[in-house]
Amino acid sequence: MHISELRIQNFRCFTKCDIEPGSGINLIVGDNASGKSSLLEAIFYLGRGRSFRRTPSSRVVRTGTKSFAISGTIKSETRRPLRIGVERDAGTQRFKVGTQENAAVLDLVSALPLQIIDPNLHRLLEDGPDYRRRYMDWGVFHVEQNFYPAWRRYRRALRQRNSALRNGQPKTSVIAWNAELVQSALKVDACRRGYIESLSAVMPSMMGKVLGDGEVVLDYQPGWPKDQELGEALARGLEGDQRSGFTRVGPHRADLRVQVDTLIAKDWASRGQQKVITAILLLAQAALLDSRRGIKPLLLIDDLAAELGASYRESLISAVQQLKGQCFLSFLDQTLAPQGINDVAMFHVEHGCVVRTQ
Repeated sequence: MHISELRIQNFRCFTKCDIEPGSGINLIVGDNASGKSSLLEAIFYLGRGRSFRRTPSSRVVRTGTKSFAISGTIKSETRRPLRIGVERDAGTQRFKVGTQENAAVLDLVSALPLQIIDPNLHRLLEDGPDYRRRYMDWGVFHVEQNFYPAWRRYRRALRQRNSALRNGQPKTSVIAWNAELVQSALKVDACRRGYIESLSAVMPSMMGKVLGDGEVVLDYQPGWPKDQELGEALARGLEGDQRSGFTRVGPHRADLRVQVDTLIAKDWASRGQQKVITAILLLAQAALLDSRRGIKPLLLIDDLAAELGASYRESLISAVQQLKGQCFLSFLDQTLAPQGINDVAMFHVEHGCVVRTQ
């Protein structure tokens, strides 16, 4: 699966940008503030309906304009070319997938699975569990068909239970939602556990390709004490939930602890090592999605040279090439790109203008 045609209008620094990326490695080269990261951001927006930066949608519209549009043609071996798009105008955002003029964001995510490796990726290890849940659930969503319906039911029951807690309703009104909460939560939990087991099986080969020695261990935390059933944890925590005004246990509180051998990764690894470990996590997800569903997700790698030595860059690119999917890599200078990359298309970005040079 790959983007064969990309069109960008009034997004960040781009007035108009039409390119035909290669189906393999695409090198994006240009000075600082030339638009390299914005090009990757536009592709990410096309597949997720949002920016990977901490930026509201209104801020990505090009200065002096009121709307933006991004569209692309997706080609794969198993289906006809599919046109998808994102538009924002007067504060309203719309998604298009094929003939669906008012598609949902999940339609975009399903149509264009993609992941990004950027200089801020260390947040996956350093910051709160929300980042790690999103990482985990992206993978679960794409390989476990039962996950999203159960997650949607769980979120609906959780909203109702939390509403009863916030409004100070009697205990009977709160616990009335426990059965639905537990039933859907156990399905969500089972999907996550199965996925993490499968992901853990992929990790050793990815680890060996990039880091060599050491073992990445994924310790899944379900969101309630492991020595208790969820129903028991909800019952024990009811008075605390009433004081807090929200449900304090459940899949919405899950976490994924990442260890290297016996050490917590964020506690001993340098920033560069954290970036490598996180890159391995994302590449393992890509490999698992390919093996389970025959889908090669698109990879966006922004400023690979930042905080990484040449040997790490070479190892990561080698692992990316073995996945045999479409990838966009940005560099300040062509000389920073690892040698020996095959099937390459090269683009130069300057002042919001993108030109293919190879």
